[in-house]
Amino acid sequence: MAFKHVRPVSPVDGIHLKDDFHPGKDDVTAGLLSELNWEIGTIGNASTLALQTQHPYGVLKITTNATADGDGEYLRSFTDGLVLNGKGGGFAFRARLYDQIANNNFRIGVDDSVTATAPGSGIWVASDGGVISLECYSNDHGDSASAAAAQQCAAADYTLTTGTTMVVATWHDFRVEWSGTNGQGGPRFVEMYVDNVIAGSSICNLDDDEEVELKIVHWQDSGGALAVELDLDYYEFWQWR
Repeated sequence: MAFKHVRPVSPVDGIHLKDDFHPGKDDVTAGLLSELNWEIGTIGNASTLALQTQHPYGVLKITTNATADGDGEYLRSFTDGLVLNGKGGGFAFRARLYDQIANNNFRIGVDDSVTATAPGSGIWVASDGGVISLECYSNDHGDSASAAAAQQCAAADYTLTTGTTMVVATWHDFRVEWSGTNGQGGPRFVEMYVDNVIAGSSICNLDDDEEVELKIVHWQDSGGALAVELDLDYYEFWQWR
């Protein structure tokens, strides 16, 4: 089982990072953002990023540029600087699809891609128009017989309501945790909680030398010009030594 509600509390225990998106840390014009100095990159045409005072520290608001299909933005930190081991860890965030669900997509977690295309390595939560899935991929071992298909290790969908999507303009809390050690030294078991309820699980083939990075990706796929908004209350990452 994963380390539920537990985080490392010192460098001796492991690594623990958190960004509350405090509005006093706004440095968008310099290409870096907030407490973790997120690097900002564009998918298609640049989104509008703003840090606002809410809940109670701050909220990051990302709004796509209403120019063309596929417009979006990515934020990353520790570029190619993280590997995931089998000692346990996870990430958590609070998200809201503010204005509409349809064509409003995000990918949040740890991975190796800076486009809307699915990464080759990593663990993340994906929203396809508000439909949530837990994704675990490995570039090195994902094509093995133990993987479900095409590098994907038993991704699990979760229905947040009696329908199939997140609730528009509603905050949802996401937490993903991993534990155990697979044959490559990476995480073995991955669990996803949504609004503090177990929502999905996966076996993982990720190697402990596959490089990933903290990642937030947001884009729209309406087929044309559309402005859609993602709000984030915080992002947190931890891993035990």
